[in-house]
Amino acid sequence: MDYDYLSRIRANLTLYSKKKTANLLDGGFRSIFRGRSLDFDDLREYTYGDNVRDIDWKSSSKTGKTLVRRYIAERKHNILLVGDSGLKMVADTDSGEPKEKLAVMTLGSLAYLANRHGDDFALLMNRGAGMDFSFFKSGEVHFERIVRRYETSIGQTPRKDLGSLLNYVADHFRRRMLIFIVTDMEGASHVDDRLLKKLTVQSDVLFLTISDAYLTGDMAYDVEIKDYEPDFLLQSRRLGRLERQERRQRQEAFHTLCKRYDVGFTEIGKESEVIDRIAELMDEHKGA
Repeated sequence: MDYDYLSRIRANLTLYSKKKTANLLDGGFRSIFRGRSLDFDDLREYTYGDNVRDIDWKSSSKTGKTLVRRYIAERKHNILLVGDSGLKMVADTDSGEPKEKLAVMTLGSLAYLANRHGDDFALLMNRGAGMDFSFFKSGEVHFERIVRRYETSIGQTPRKDLGSLLNYVADHFRRRMLIFIVTDMEGASHVDDRLLKKLTVQSDVLFLTISDAYLTGDMAYDVEIKDYEPDFLLQSRRLGRLERQERRQRQEAFHTLCKRYDVGFTEIGKESEVIDRIAELMDEHKGA
């Protein structure tokens, strides 16, 4: 396999904020994460996403239920990467860079850091008519596969929203996780109080939102209608002020909601910001 993303992201990490990323996923989190180590803890019933290698077949045959072994590991985490693949993700950021590229580099950087730390990580996203889940694994092959899979899925699920994806996580995942959600403000608008309350019962949640281009000002292309916006809209100063005001209100409302449940959040508008924003987000999370 050609490790194209692995080399690109490794180069980014070397170029940007090398010192900040050195211990991004080292301990200090508020939640207790469980992973595979030499210290046996207990047994629990198998849930969707568990590694089949952890099944205790002897105990399962005695109880009639599929049981998995749990092990204590202070620094080993289960990392769930939730990637928004909606149509809006093929637009541009407010700096003019492709949102799709930033989303892939952001999710890939998180996967790279998780893999370097020895954590198991998985990707969940909408793909086509349904959901796509990679299962929790580690390794460079797994890393390349999920990053490429996310890249080819962006823009292919215009009628699926992030809320349904996160509701699925809240209803079906029973393990403690660190959940990174890569989306934009359109995706974040589908997250409400009830959903965040469900997600944060046993997991830590962090949002990385990719910024959106403004409707007014220069040429703006609408990815939904597949056409450019008319000039009278682009050049309207009044609409420009209203657009910025509405955006600030949406951001403030979302940030207030996140703070209520100790959910981390940051916004990324340029590729050069990706590593710094991740480092800042993790620092804030560990200090919360």
